[in-house]
Amino acid sequence: MAEAGGAAEDLSITYGISDSELPEHQGVVRIGDIRRGRVITDQPGRKGAAHPKDSRAVLQEGDLAVVLVRRVRDAALITAEHHGWIATRGIGIIRAKDPTIARWLRIWLHTPRAQAWIDQHVTAHVEPTLSLDALRRMPVSIPPPNQIEMLHQLVGVFEAKVELNLSIAASAVELADVYHANLSRNEVTWAKCTFDAVAEARTGTGKSVVDVEGGRTAQVTASEILGASLPYVDGTDRQDLAAHPEACETGTILVASRPGGARVAVTRLPAVPGRGVLAVRSAEPGDLWWMLHELRSRSGDLSQAAQGRSAREITRRAFLRLDVRWPGRHVREQFHCVAEPLHSRAQAALDENRALNELLGHLLRDISSRSRTLFRTGSPDAHRDDHERAAEAP
Repeated sequence: MAEAGGAAEDLSITYGISDSELPEHQGVVRIGDIRRGRVITDQPGRKGAAHPKDSRAVLQEGDLAVVLVRRVRDAALITAEHHGWIATRGIGIIRAKDPTIARWLRIWLHTPRAQAWIDQHVTAHVEPTLSLDALRRMPVSIPPPNQIEMLHQLVGVFEAKVELNLSIAASAVELADVYHANLSRNEVTWAKCTFDAVAEARTGTGKSVVDVEGGRTAQVTASEILGASLPYVDGTDRQDLAAHPEACETGTILVASRPGGARVAVTRLPAVPGRGVLAVRSAEPGDLWWMLHELRSRSGDLSQAAQGRSAREITRRAFLRLDVRWPGRHVREQFHCVAEPLHSRAQAALDENRALNELLGHLLRDISSRSRTLFRTGSPDAHRDDHERAAEAP
């Protein structure tokens, strides 16, 4: 088994630089831009460096950009779209003349063997960090080029379908937002009241609720809601959680706030709202989708009602005292007839993504377990890391 730094004769591994003194027109790839195996960033008018050889941090098409801080092991192949852009600190840059090497390393980083090794070598004095030296020393099994190409294409198909489903879900939610905004043009004629008249609310708990079997917390945190790209949270399918005194039902709207705006999400399974999370239920079950989009449209108002300078917590009392224009039953039912199938389609797309991710996980585990016999490697079994052995154990 080779080390990552020796996976190819011409391979180089370096890291990004500070972007504090870069010109305004310079395209920059930051840690947060590397998501779901791609560089996802919106920087209109930005372009690559005028002199690509001036800096080690200038990205080239075919490079592998690896996150080294916080979301360690996330990685993306650089395409022509971001050729010449600058990678910032916290990003490792792997470059090889043979494009199949970078393609393979991106896949390998997500195998159980690689993840077990990375977990062992991550330092966490302030936040999880993988050093460049540790990345260079990561053991890697290198398959023949034809197998790399086959697996690269297969993983690409999985990822493309996941992205398509996310786009479908986001478009469905956006359509419901637009329809809500269109109906709300007549809100001056609706009855004015406070949320206390149309909703129930309670604040989350700081007590941890642990999934004993999985060793995970069953709480939904404010950061989960704020970081969600779509207005849904899954909670847990634990049967005993539904009876937990702190649990809220499926179809509860969870609200989390931060400076500049609040975010909301609907629970798809029973969930326990954590500290800083407000759980809201409409007084009438058929008003779920109207309430959700009403709160989405009131992001700024909700944030202003939050406590403290950081606007991180909305109390039950502050929320229920907010004014709201509430339409008659006919308008709410009309909206429900349109919004319900849109949200059903969005959630069906997310369910399909869950199944796709499970299949991809099986593939990665298979790659990890079969790498010793399926791929050509150069090290004897005696040199294997103990954590690689642990990753293969049933």
